[in-house]
Amino acid sequence: MPGKAITPYTTNQVYEAVLELEVLKVDVFTDEPLAGNPSAVVLGADPLDEVQMQRVAVEMGLRSTAFVLRSKKADVKIRYFTPMSEEPICGHSTIGSLWALAEKEAFGSSPGGRRRLETSLGILPFHVESFPDEPKRIWMTQKRPMFSRVEEITEVASALGIGADRMFHEEFPLSRASTGIPCLLVPIRTLQTIEKLEFRQDEVIALAHELEVNAIYAYTWNVVDRESTVHARCIAVTPDYHEDPASAMPAGALCSYLVENEFVPRDKAEDMVVEQGTWLGRHSKIFARVEKRGASIRKVEVGGSACVSLTGKMYVG
Repeated sequence: MPGKAITPYTTNQVYEAVLELEVLKVDVFTDEPLAGNPSAVVLGADPLDEVQMQRVAVEMGLRSTAFVLRSKKADVKIRYFTPMSEEPICGHSTIGSLWALAEKEAFGSSPGGRRRLETSLGILPFHVESFPDEPKRIWMTQKRPMFSRVEEITEVASALGIGADRMFHEEFPLSRASTGIPCLLVPIRTLQTIEKLEFRQDEVIALAHELEVNAIYAYTWNVVDRESTVHARCIAVTPDYHEDPASAMPAGALCSYLVENEFVPRDKAEDMVVEQGTWLGRHSKIFARVEKRGASIRKVEVGGSACVSLTGKMYVG
């Protein structure tokens, strides 16, 4: 008995009851595709509710997915989701989202000037810097820094799989620092040592909980690129455990700490570069500017470029 013929659905029939979204994969803190720190960016995400946003983040499978929304308080609003949960802010996703919007001229054909971003942490200033023959650079303003000294030298060294003598803990004290997200700053003596760090996950997680930090940020004055100020590696401890190719919030905290303690001269404080991601095969450059007046840091800005390595449509029911 011959089978019954089945009329195939058309695209319109399949998708007539679902939302069509424009989704980008943006590689941040780099000018090259498949380098830097990747983020998914969902444009025009206003029709989505929280459950749908979480489902999209799971489907994208990246560490962070940014949802770009309209704002009544600022130029734009962004919400951030990992595959596990919503987070208050993500630095590289912020830079990537704002860069993508600037490329689409969402802020006008001449996007310079101070602008405002709405996040769950509050309203944060940002601006777009354009160059004649170079990619645009997005600068986000972070919160004024807070610091506290850390004395757990042996525990930190053990968590990183090195001896305490491999750290510059006397010349550059261990510090808990935050410009919005708290992190532990760990000075390492050489580039060779920072390359061979063996992060012990259980100890890193326990240390992060004890010190109430979200990341361990190890850095050294030895660099790969001559124009860089420091080289860094970052273990993010929440909402999951992973090494980050580029970390905007810890980089801002680190550069603030270096300026606060005059480890970087004032004439270099607005021209710092943190290189990261080298040992992950995703070399990144994070730019930082720290303004200090008298004894107080008045402003912290972190900036960078980005590039799109994937574009597409997603359909969400």
